[in-house]
Amino acid sequence: MAFVAAGLVGLYFYQPQRIDFFPKKAPDPNPPVDPDSKYLFSPGTRVAVVAAHPDDPEFYIGGFLTELSRSGAKFAIVMCTDGDKGYYPRFMTDAVENRRVRQLEQIEAAAEYGAEVFFLHEPDGRLRASAKVVDEIRKKLEAFQPEYVVCFDPVYPPRIQHRDHLRSGEATEVAVASCPSAKWLLRYSTYAGNYFVDISDVWPVKETLLKIHKSQFNGDRTAMVMSIVRGRAEADGRAIQVAFGEGFRCTRLD
Repeated sequence: MAFVAAGLVGLYFYQPQRIDFFPKKAPDPNPPVDPDSKYLFSPGTRVAVVAAHPDDPEFYIGGFLTELSRSGAKFAIVMCTDGDKGYYPRFMTDAVENRRVRQLEQIEAAAEYGAEVFFLHEPDGRLRASAKVVDEIRKKLEAFQPEYVVCFDPVYPPRIQHRDHLRSGEATEVAVASCPSAKWLLRYSTYAGNYFVDISDVWPVKETLLKIHKSQFNGDRTAMVMSIVRGRAEADGRAIQVAFGEGFRCTRLD
């Protein structure tokens, strides 16, 4: 029995998903925040998105990115890993081929909304919020000079979350402190949203963007993923009484 228990514990820490057994209570009160949205969605505004894996931007904030593109904002994506593992267990995947295909898929998706992608080439499933990763993100932010930085929420994430998502958010929180151009930090994949974007008009575009990631979303899995994404968008939409939304936890940085 002890051997089995030890094996289960080892398996939990091997695979990258994390369960928050004691989630932090959401802020109360948590009033709505407007991150100067008229300026955010305007020509020339500079927005940097930090994500963990190829397909994260489209999965979590594809509608937001589409609306940004339509407004004329300028933005870049800092991708921490190449997605070389895809789904675990890792011995069932071809890391080299995964890396090649998923990078190409992310570049193709980003081209649809006009973003350049910068890969940091960290290991999928083993990302750390190390000084090295923080410094790599900081350098990309300094080069791009964003006014808005968008990342995963490492403090109020969903109860079940990929470890890489949490670590990329943690690293970004540290890196953005050294980015004087950044005025706002917008965190996605959060249960403490205080700002919601109406993506009802661009919902079909978000679905199309997700389908670019054929290596991850194909066959029966496509319907399952679309159902999950739709459910999240409907829940965020209810916060502002629209059909589909995407939520963020916003903090002013200056």
